[in-house]
Amino acid sequence: SSQRIKELTMNKVKKTHNVRRFGVRLLVAAAIVSALTMTAFAAERIFNAGDIIRDLFREELTDSQAQVMNELGGTFQPESQTSQGTTVTLAAAYGDAYMLHLYFQVEAPEGTVLPDGIYYDFCDRNATIDYSDPEHWADLKPGEDAPYKTIGRTIDIEPLPDENPQDNEKNFHVTVHGQSGTECKFNDGYSKFFNMTGIYEQVPNVDGDEDGYVLLAPGEFSFNVGMANQLQILELDVEGLHYGGHKVRTWTHDSPCGGFCDGELTGETDSATGLPIHQEEYDYQITVKSLTISPLGAQWTVAYESEDANRSFGLGFRVILKDGTAVEYMRAGLGDYFSDTESTGISYFKDPVELSEIDYVLIGDEELGQTFKVYLPNTEET
Repeated sequence: SSQRIKELTMNKVKKTHNVRRFGVRLLVAAAIVSALTMTAFAAERIFNAGDIIRDLFREELTDSQAQVMNELGGTFQPESQTSQGTTVTLAAAYGDAYMLHLYFQVEAPEGTVLPDGIYYDFCDRNATIDYSDPEHWADLKPGEDAPYKTIGRTIDIEPLPDENPQDNEKNFHVTVHGQSGTECKFNDGYSKFFNMTGIYEQVPNVDGDEDGYVLLAPGEFSFNVGMANQLQILELDVEGLHYGGHKVRTWTHDSPCGGFCDGELTGETDSATGLPIHQEEYDYQITVKSLTISPLGAQWTVAYESEDANRSFGLGFRVILKDGTAVEYMRAGLGDYFSDTESTGISYFKDPVELSEIDYVLIGDEELGQTFKVYLPNTEET
């Protein structure tokens, strides 16, 4: 009924601790819903992950991006947990097999300042902790129903800016990057617990030592972020594509080589920065074995050859949309699995992409002029 929909919507507003900042859209939605007779589907959309993320955190999302989040995401009950005076709310999340996006709202104890522009760490990194002990690095652990005991991943914390960076409230976008070739898949339906032991500020060069961490908001929190969804994955016909050749790479960096790269110094300095110029030359060959695309990223495997035994290679590629723009990557490293002749990795998209909006994937080395356009299945031939 419209009355019940209004009650649910208003409950969402009450559970959002920063109502003065984020409640306007939901209040408007409640007014509209109460005035209209809506279908169950329309009512459900109010609480879908993409809609909540766009309304509370990411207003610049396009309709197609929000729809992908709706299809791959969910909201969580109970949303809020309070510990030692700090309240953390998991507002929404979405993900696929190897990528998980979490959106948190944090209300620290009164008088605490949670400013913009600093790095936060949800894990207890006290200097006395033994990092070899997995219990002290348990920021994402599988539940008892999971058939695996560990989750290979890296985690990035992004504090989102707000209109009052000197208050005790802050929103966070947390991204969990999984590892290919592992048993855990974020959308496999098994329980996974994202644990927090306080909100920490990174303080660089404490006492001339490595970066330290200062506790800003205490508390212990654990959210089950296990999800299950049907994900569209396209496998591209790329097996056997081949590129490579002689490369010359020039770069600068502001730290001493320490003997590791002295042989690559040219003896010249960059005119703009005054930094020493490095240059290296090498030969390589890449043979593509596989490439799959999902709305959140791409997974690939390549075989490579190089005379330099210390050098590893990944897949060089760009995803081109039908409007001519290239998909931006959140993270596009070499990979997470290497042998002497093969590597596998995942490149994560900065924003979700409707697969129907992709025109082609450009594979190869553009500097060498060796590229191949590969079109998605059921669109055009390679």
